[in-house]
Order: sequence, then C-alpha cells, then structure tokens
Amino acid sequence: MRSLILLFLALALALGLGGWSAQWALDKTSELGTEAVGPWLADPQAGSPDADPYTRAQLAHLGNLTLGSGEGIVFRAVTDQAGAPLRRECSYAVAGQTPPARVWTLAAFTLDGRLIQPGEGRPGWAVSGDLLRHDDNSFNVVTGPLAAAGNWLATTGSGPFVLALTLYDTPASSSSGVADLTMPTIVRNGCANG
Repeated sequence: MRSLILLFLALALALGLGGWSAQWALDKTSELGTEAVGPWLADPQAGSPDADPYTRAQLAHLGNLTLGSGEGIVFRAVTDQAGAPLRRECSYAVAGQTPPARVWTLAAFTLDGRLIQPGEGRPGWAVSGDLLRHDDNSFNVVTGPLAAAGNWLATTGSGPFVLALTLYDTPASSSSGVADLTMPTIVRNGCANG
C-alpha cells in the first residue's frame, strides 16, 4: 500500500511540475521571433512551417488560427506610443497608414485572446473598406468606451487589452524587413475614470 501511495505522489508531482514548467517556458518565450514596429509586435513566421515549437505551442494554447505565410500577418499592440499599457476604459487614436494590403482589420481583444464585445448593434472590429479616410489615404480610428465622430471602435469593461491589426494579402507577410514598415500610431486621448 505504501508503494502505491508513493507512486501516486510521484505521478502527481511529475505532472504538476511538468505542467508548470511548460507554462513557464511558454510565458518566457512569448517574444521569441517577434519583431517590433513602434508599439506593434508581429511574428512573420507564426503561420509558416518554419515557426519554432514555442510559437506553435503558444498558438495552440490560445486556440489561435494563424494566417499562413503569404496570406497575411497580424500585428498586436499592448501599449501605446508612450509605452503605457492599453486600457479598455481609455480612449486612443489609432492614426496613420498601414503597409499595402488588399484588406485589413482592427480589433480589440482581451489578453487571453477573446474578442471584446462592444454591445448590441456594434461590430467588434473595423474593416479598411468601411473607414472614412483623409485625402492622403491615411485614417484615424478612435477606440474607447465613449462614442466618437468618424471611425470608432468601441471597447467595454475595464482592464488591459490588445489591439490587433491584421493585414490580408500583403507583401509584408512574406518580407523579412517587418521592422522597416510604416505602421499607425496609438496615442492615448484620455480615460473615463480620470
């Protein structure tokens, strides 16, 4: 009986430490392979067969269906231009140009990858073809809890969030110079709680 208890104890310890070490490795390697363009981070190899095992494990853990190489690329931002974390109760101006793409979307997600639902009748994303633009083809999207004139991406709740800019059918997904791309800026306008 004693050996059976020791066996179960050893199995529980091995599974617990194994699970903890796997999660620790995923957390510590989350930036592996990513390239930064201002506050935007992208992993150009994420959807390719050349993706490293840690990237594949992170995508599987999140349940993320990543675009294949040549289909597109996802840029994520968790901070604004000043380096402050993005907060759902704050308003931000996402403005400028994107790299050439047939279509792109901008959406707000929770840190664990769930789309932030802005409420009934409002989509949780902005699509490039539906945006008002300036004469030079640049754009300005306000994201935040308070309605804004022009292009508005609503967020609800409080706490940190991730902005995801997904470029579809773009040469940027296969280029090795992701860090040299021109990306929109993210500037905080203010927060609902002061």
